[in-house]
Amino acid sequence: MSLPRPLVTLHFAQTLDGRIAAPNERVELSTPAGIEHAHRARADHDAVLVGIRTVVIDDPLLTVRACEGPQPMRVVLASALGVPEGARLLRWSSTTSTTTTTSTTTNGAGTARGQPVGGRVVVVGAAGRALDSARARLEARGASVIVVPADDHGRVSLPHALAELHARGVRRLLVEGGAAVLTSFLRARLADRAEVEIAPRLLGDTAIPAVGALGEAPLASAIDLREPAVELLGGNLLLRGDVAYPD
Repeated sequence: MSLPRPLVTLHFAQTLDGRIAAPNERVELSTPAGIEHAHRARADHDAVLVGIRTVVIDDPLLTVRACEGPQPMRVVLASALGVPEGARLLRWSSTTSTTTTTSTTTNGAGTARGQPVGGRVVVVGAAGRALDSARARLEARGASVIVVPADDHGRVSLPHALAELHARGVRRLLVEGGAAVLTSFLRARLADRAEVEIAPRLLGDTAIPAVGALGEAPLASAIDLREPAVELLGGNLLLRGDVAYPD
């Protein structure tokens, strides 16, 4: 039986050749109009999610600043809870309440459920990898910690993570990356929509692709955007549509 989950939208910027960054180096691809659009997308969703590598390399705030709107919950997938001590998103969580829950079953309960969704930071770890010391450190900085079952690779189980977020009132989730997270959502068929800002730039094959392998057979596992729409964001293009998976 499938677990309850929010509607998931992937949102990221890439080059013409499908690259999102240089190795271990942030690359600014969005135009000012693209940044404003991204912040409006954050305000339109209950939560925004990134992986631990995005936090380490980009050090994002994940807040709404370029437009008016509510602040979403900020979610980090970090199997071992290894969010850097100096991460900027932790600086804005020092006044929020902390809650730690562990979910090892389909409907594991947590004391944070029912709390209003806001700009608090939620770090999701994987059972067996999430250290008690790391959990205590994050709680001391104002973050909430959720521990869910690990998948076959020892990483956070996405279905269980999404079920926990759904239980906390998240009905619309914006996933901003990085590449491993985007690929994992697509491979698991957990993404419903995609918004891709495309910069007229080429980085070449040494740069990091936005999406990795989707299956053993590239054509058989190809994913389409249904009824795509295109608009200009300054000098960039925005392509968006519903994600359509192969039969």
